[in-house]
Amino acid sequence: MSGYSESFVLRAIKKRVSRAAAADQISYLRILHHSEEETNELLGALSINVTEFFRDKGAFDSFAVKVIRPLLAIKAAERGVLRLWSAGCATGQETYTMAMCLAEELNELPQDKRPISSILGTDISKTALSKAESGIYTKEEIKGIPEKLLSKYFGRKGPSFEACQALTRYTRFARENILDRPGSRFFDAIVCRNVLIYFSREMHTVVVHNLYEALRKGGYLMLGRTETLMGAPRSSFEVIDLENRILRRL
Repeated sequence: MSGYSESFVLRAIKKRVSRAAAADQISYLRILHHSEEETNELLGALSINVTEFFRDKGAFDSFAVKVIRPLLAIKAAERGVLRLWSAGCATGQETYTMAMCLAEELNELPQDKRPISSILGTDISKTALSKAESGIYTKEEIKGIPEKLLSKYFGRKGPSFEACQALTRYTRFARENILDRPGSRFFDAIVCRNVLIYFSREMHTVVVHNLYEALRKGGYLMLGRTETLMGAPRSSFEVIDLENRILRRL
């Protein structure tokens, strides 16, 4: 928890103390010692599961053209595998948005020029990851998806919508703390949007280092529109799209 801003942590704890019907923080600490379920609920409250499909749509239009498209050209030429990471993916909307961008670009290529591709979505919250893995979203949650893409990549599941195999074939999810050294490396692109703003300056530097280490040389990093790389050496990244915070590792 020391990695988060203090005010954010205190708000999350206060919320869970109330939800758990604890008399005070000491009582709540006793609950945490004996309840794995409540521990997961607190982790969920700290994992910032605020997300949506095509959040800042122009950013993902740029991501498709300036990141996915050139990477596919490179991979097709060298017969390589394209590996993408959605870091801090919450309930999966960002991951599936990336998958739609990828699928649309792949559809523009001849069958024999389509490289094997995968997207890893990671988060610390088991609850959020469970929803992401299900690929099922309510009518309210899918409102950011253009109608053309919705009908193409999602099917009806009762009153909800479920990601089709055309998307899930590219995606997998795993539990991982972004503050830890990444379990996987050599990604061609990482999307980590609207996560860094919740960390202290010290932990911001740790996360940026982890993202840098997880990227291939020449790999891309996409942040949220209000985020910057505090503490990162200027020689680490070059700017590809300043407005949409798309960078490339040097």
